[in-house]
Amino acid sequence: MTEDSAFRLLGPIMVGPSSSHTAGAVRIGRTARLLYGKLPKKVTVYFHGSFADTWKGHGSDNAIMGGLLGYHTFDRRIKEADKYATEKGMDVTFKRINLGPDVHPNSIKIMIYENEDEPVVDLIGQSVGGGDIVISEILGYKTEITGESDTLILLHQDEMGTLSKITGIIAEFNLNITSLRSKDIPQKNEALTTIEIEQSAPKKLQKELTTIAAMKMVRILPQITKGEEMF
Repeated sequence: MTEDSAFRLLGPIMVGPSSSHTAGAVRIGRTARLLYGKLPKKVTVYFHGSFADTWKGHGSDNAIMGGLLGYHTFDRRIKEADKYATEKGMDVTFKRINLGPDVHPNSIKIMIYENEDEPVVDLIGQSVGGGDIVISEILGYKTEITGESDTLILLHQDEMGTLSKITGIIAEFNLNITSLRSKDIPQKNEALTTIEIEQSAPKKLQKELTTIAAMKMVRILPQITKGEEMF
């Protein structure tokens, strides 16, 4: 067994009891926080499948709130994340949901609001074992984001030449692209593009990408495990 596979089997350093229902939930919550870019004030969390049956007993609610507060999997404050969320003025509602038979049984849907209208963050995350996660949907668009490297999440008009402009800017920063996925949304003439890069994304990259005329949204999701290195 390789060192990498051993760590995936054991899971990360974490507050228990479950790598799937605790560590994975922390990381899904933290991903939502990173996408939003600041402490959210109003959040609705939906538990699907096995999460819907066990979230109270496994502390998945506190795990999600810990992630939304920006905690890592090993942070002991997770056990009292509900208290800290209240202190920070964060209003979190938990509900059960059936997302359908084709959705992974360990799935969580998180919606962050700034008012009573459309959510500004709307994602579905899967906890796939050992603390690993996959973000399978953002704002209704299918994705395959693992958080194992810095990821650019770009919503733009579906115009010819846009992808070449995006990759050109990335090249100007001497960044290596490890994966690129672009999915068209014909009914809106839009596309959601996710790009994983080998290095850490510099802050100036986001500003440069927003200069593309067709660009509607730019988010940089840092490597989700950054800061969870072994002691």
